[in-house]
Amino acid sequence: MLCLGGDGLALDKSVIAEIKNNVNIVDVIGEVVKLTKSGRNYLGLCPFHQEKTPSFNVIEDKQFFHCFGCGKSGDVFKFLEEYRNITFLESVKILSERIGMDLAIETPSQPQIRQNPHQKLFDINQDASKFYQAVLKTTKVGEQARQYLYQRGLDDQMIDYFKIGLAPDESNYLYQSLSPRYDEDTILNSGLFNLSEAGSIFDSFRNRIIFPLTDENGHVIGFSGRIWTQADQERKEAKYKNTRATTIFNKSYELYHLDKAKPVMTKSHEVYLMEGFMDVIAAYRAGIENAVASMGTALTAEHVKHLKKFTKKVILTYDGDNAGQNAIAKSLDILQDLTVEIVRIPNQMDPDEFIKANSAEELVKLLTQSRISSTEFWIQYLKPENVDNLQTEIAYVERISKIIAGVTSITAQNTYINMVAESLPDFDYLQVEQSVNNERLKLRASAGNQQVDELRQSSAPLLTELPASKTLTAIQRAENQLFYRLLQYDYLLNEFRIRDDFAFESPQLESLYQILCQKGEIADLDLAQMADDLRQAYYSVQEEDLPKELAEGEIAGLESRIEKHRQEQVLRKRSKIIRDSSNHGDDNRAMMELQALIAQKRNME
Repeated sequence: MLCLGGDGLALDKSVIAEIKNNVNIVDVIGEVVKLTKSGRNYLGLCPFHQEKTPSFNVIEDKQFFHCFGCGKSGDVFKFLEEYRNITFLESVKILSERIGMDLAIETPSQPQIRQNPHQKLFDINQDASKFYQAVLKTTKVGEQARQYLYQRGLDDQMIDYFKIGLAPDESNYLYQSLSPRYDEDTILNSGLFNLSEAGSIFDSFRNRIIFPLTDENGHVIGFSGRIWTQADQERKEAKYKNTRATTIFNKSYELYHLDKAKPVMTKSHEVYLMEGFMDVIAAYRAGIENAVASMGTALTAEHVKHLKKFTKKVILTYDGDNAGQNAIAKSLDILQDLTVEIVRIPNQMDPDEFIKANSAEELVKLLTQSRISSTEFWIQYLKPENVDNLQTEIAYVERISKIIAGVTSITAQNTYINMVAESLPDFDYLQVEQSVNNERLKLRASAGNQQVDELRQSSAPLLTELPASKTLTAIQRAENQLFYRLLQYDYLLNEFRIRDDFAFESPQLESLYQILCQKGEIADLDLAQMADDLRQAYYSVQEEDLPKELAEGEIAGLESRIEKHRQEQVLRKRSKIIRDSSNHGDDNRAMMELQALIAQKRNME
């Protein structure tokens, strides 16, 4: 029995079954996702969407995964397809190699391997890269250029890793080297040469340090050349010069170092986005390998689309000068579909300058421990220089309030409100909070949320009213305690999620439970948008005074109590029906309910 594997390839189903039987999905997923044993299953943070509370389940006995947050699910092949962005056939190959199986792939038609239509352009760029590297390593001028690179903090290992080269200070050395091997169309379309008005061909790069530019698969697709001599600097030559746009090179889409950063990105789930080549090289010197840079152009939507293939989190690491900060501000709008953190390099330095002034270890510390949110960046970036001008302060508060109001976490909102208030001489916390509250109202009104309670009048700050305590029934108390534990323990919530036979008696708790199952938590913003009865139910749960540690058999005991109270409620209802039916002369109904009552009591014994 054959099943299609893509590209005309077919695999025997028994082979797929054998691979699946010899691979444990827990081991495969556990290599990239931190999994914790949770009952019979495993629980972790979903690699396919951003979450703080684990909702990603791996069910070992059934060999499949499911995320209650984003809904993704499947077997071990599906996980590799989604996580690595590969085909089914590729996932089969990877897993077969994992178990040492020599996978024989049947090809019904044995199609002829087609050469990439751009192969000649890839080849000529690859040969050009080798030429530039040879000039750097074997010539006298190359030795001078290497000294320049050494002074910039590079060594031979890094020069080889980044395949850095040198374009000689001659007009057509590269053309002389490559023209015997390539046709005229390939030469003219490569971007490596220019055509003079007289019809002669000359090299595009002259007397520049050469950085090869590669696509995500490692093909050389172009180059960037940097001036390095004092003479070129004095002539104010452009610092960088890129290959012009070609069939294979689009600087608005390609990202420097992406091919080498890609494996690290997929494991760490994040990428450092930097301004230039030397910044990426500085990060590599410090041991940061998941860094990329746009190629001499501002960040574009195409760049972001390219990045989203490999990660959902970007750490913007632009220069600390005004130009770098302005670039961050422009980039944030384009990156709004991704999780973004920002590193502000102090003293208006770039990463390369920071290493020189400090050390590689300090750069790592800065990149990993000094990140700020986009909201915190806006608070600092938009703050007026003259905070003594009241009108300027008011305009700033109104502008930043719109940004703070869009933050989902109420706790984070309060922190940001405090940051703004502390930086302004004429505003206190309550005044800034009121401005943010007004923006919250506008956002909720525009979203058409009918369940949001009306906030306080514009002259008063937002207050959260705690419900008045009231006497709870026995079943309400037991259900409150059970819900309290579900809020506390992720593994317990995970066990209840997969149960089809469980529901809370209380409609309010059942609604809260559905939110908890879906999101893994009940955030402050969720509470703010709830009806009164749901908020009161939640706060009632929070009033439960239970020991910190979960006692052995506690959950089973709570479920037993709840079930017992439910049965007692049914008994009381039936007793009332019997009394009412007898009083109204409905003997048949009374007798039927009495029989049901007796049967139920026997079952409860």
